[in-house]
Amino acid sequence: MFHVLKLETMEIVAEYQGKPNLDMYSQMIFSAATEYGECLLVVENNGIGISVLEKLITLGYQNIYYSIKGTHEYISQTQGEHMANTVPGFTTSIKTRPLVVAKLEEFVRNKILKIYSSRTFHEFRTFIWNNGKPQAMRSYHDDLIMSLAIVCWVRDTALTVSKRDVEYKKAMLGGMYLKTNRLNTTIKGMEGHKDDFKTKYEEELSLPTKFPWIFKG
Repeated sequence: MFHVLKLETMEIVAEYQGKPNLDMYSQMIFSAATEYGECLLVVENNGIGISVLEKLITLGYQNIYYSIKGTHEYISQTQGEHMANTVPGFTTSIKTRPLVVAKLEEFVRNKILKIYSSRTFHEFRTFIWNNGKPQAMRSYHDDLIMSLAIVCWVRDTALTVSKRDVEYKKAMLGGMYLKTNRLNTTIKGMEGHKDDFKTKYEEELSLPTKFPWIFKG
């Protein structure tokens, strides 16, 4: 199962729920992500998700979510593929699960999300806190809820921080300038010749001597 979310409007534009085989599921995700403009793919790297990520990488998809191990800090695939301390996909753990669910609750409470799916709605009706752990009631599922929760968390934390870092770096680069020193090898009479500062300065000092009648007070 997966969701396709339009981040600008926080609107769910596509959803899938089923039990295809690994190859078929990976191809479905690849095709859906490509159809929606090669959007950022955030795949859980728990369990079978690792195999899905490997298939997507083999298929050549170029916009997969990567994060730095231990911090869950988002990093682009281009960088992540060449760093030893990064991992493809999102890690759902005892630490991150409450965080992503809390972010989903915030979005739902503030009516930020636009949900049209009856399947997701029915999962919400059976989603509870059990001994401090957010999960589906016994005999029910929460896969669509967790998929949506991860997207909300990534959108409002990882991508926001990444965008702020990019803007900060742009501002730094914008405040820099390049200064170059060029050697002027032309001589008087040549096209493009310009006297250097020292020569011009000495000429200015010699003017009163050359033209005393002009500077005589």
